[in-house]
Amino acid sequence: MSQAVNHIVILGGGTAGWLTASLLASEHGSNITVTLIESPDIPIIGVGEGTWPSMRSTLQKIGVSEHELLSRCDATFKQGTEFINWVSDSEPNRYYHPFSLPADYSSINLAEHWLASEVDTDFCATVTPQASAILQCRAPKTADVPEYAFHLNYGYHFDASKLSQWLMGHATNTLGVKHILANLVAVNQCPDGEITSLSLDSGVSISGDLYVDCSGQRALLIGEAMDVPLHSIAHVLPNDRAIATQVPYSDPAAEIASVTRSTAQASGWIWDIGLQSRRGVGYVHSSAHVSEDEASTALLSYIASSDTSTQLNELNVRSIPFNPARREVSWYKNCVAIGLSAGFIEPLEASSIALIEQAANRLCEILPLDQQSMTAEAAAFNQQMARQWAQVEEFLQLHYVLSQRDDSEYWRAVRNESAILPDLRDKLKTWARRPAWHQDAPRYDELFPAASYQYVLYGMAGRHIRPNTSRRTFQVARPQADKAMFDVRQRSSRIDALPGNRALLTALRSGKSLESLEGAA
Repeated sequence: MSQAVNHIVILGGGTAGWLTASLLASEHGSNITVTLIESPDIPIIGVGEGTWPSMRSTLQKIGVSEHELLSRCDATFKQGTEFINWVSDSEPNRYYHPFSLPADYSSINLAEHWLASEVDTDFCATVTPQASAILQCRAPKTADVPEYAFHLNYGYHFDASKLSQWLMGHATNTLGVKHILANLVAVNQCPDGEITSLSLDSGVSISGDLYVDCSGQRALLIGEAMDVPLHSIAHVLPNDRAIATQVPYSDPAAEIASVTRSTAQASGWIWDIGLQSRRGVGYVHSSAHVSEDEASTALLSYIASSDTSTQLNELNVRSIPFNPARREVSWYKNCVAIGLSAGFIEPLEASSIALIEQAANRLCEILPLDQQSMTAEAAAFNQQMARQWAQVEEFLQLHYVLSQRDDSEYWRAVRNESAILPDLRDKLKTWARRPAWHQDAPRYDELFPAASYQYVLYGMAGRHIRPNTSRRTFQVARPQADKAMFDVRQRSSRIDALPGNRALLTALRSGKSLESLEGAA
């Protein structure tokens, strides 16, 4: 192997493989060769159909058009997550985790002032107009706003299979990524365990300086060949299976929700994602608490209740098992795991694709790289990824432990105090004394800002967690807080100036104005 890392070999396509290849080639393509090996026989799982706003920056980096994404990948705008019946099972309830930060977030903690007030709106609606946009199925911007810019922060929902095909075309035709369709036959290693080459069923062997494992849950390189163990978190987050299907719209003109709808069930929760041509719906659950047949029945019952015209017997329902676990290290010797090969927790809050972006961008930052510095860079990479995996575990568990649901053994298990992560337990005690704020997410690379904790904490608990706010600094900041909340009310009252999601998507895809489309209708 050469001293410099000049050739990076990626095993596996899908979202992880093609995003990683595209980022590497777009930022370092003149200095390195990127080869992606993809099996022609393994379908894309496609569980992750939602992204965070970070995906806008990722797509800009690799030089693709947002309008093309919307046209080619059945994509829609995502403004956050709606949680339905997570608080309790006794009466209907819902709250939002939007992508927009609270007003004046950098300088004032509106959570403190909302907790002390008697306003009759929930926390999210008090601090951001995005709550009104979500409720009314409004788009996050108008048609005249440039690509990737916004009035309200957003990510995307998309068809994962179509996204991978689109990225593959861009990576190979524009960015110069070499694409090989073949199955892996053998991983060749030297005595110390480093990978020297990959033997393929086409009869050729591919040698690289660094190997990226994007082979999914099989983890053919870092798991099967290099035997890096998984760290299970099933005792913290026990969901290990999803029953999923695709539901066509009975009305092609039906409005499209701009959130992932997450509805709590007796043994898990159901995701409901609106694309342009269909909905993606799935029941994430714990196989220890409900059988696959029972989960399928619950999923079909949910679909029937949300669209009575759906022909349930025509739906293709599939089971997707997963292991809630992560690798003990993501980078071992000359192999880096990105995507499902590095681990998977569960689809809640769409963290899987975000972690792909984090790992791929970190790898881009490390380059150029030589063999002598690889050990140190691998250690730093592992530290960052371990910290971010831990952040995801903690943030997802927050949703469960705050619930008051007591309708099944599943909810009693996920709320059990003995399973609460130590750091989260300490934070909950702290938030009983003071509102969540910047000091609770102090690092520049935090996956979840304090605002995200606020939206879940006060969406789930309301004002039941109400610390003392009689300090002098609180009184001094009150005029600024009142003005910020007044401005939110004003912007919320004008939210109908934003187009509906479907109307804007249709206009952007057609290249026509909203006015001309409305006139034709």
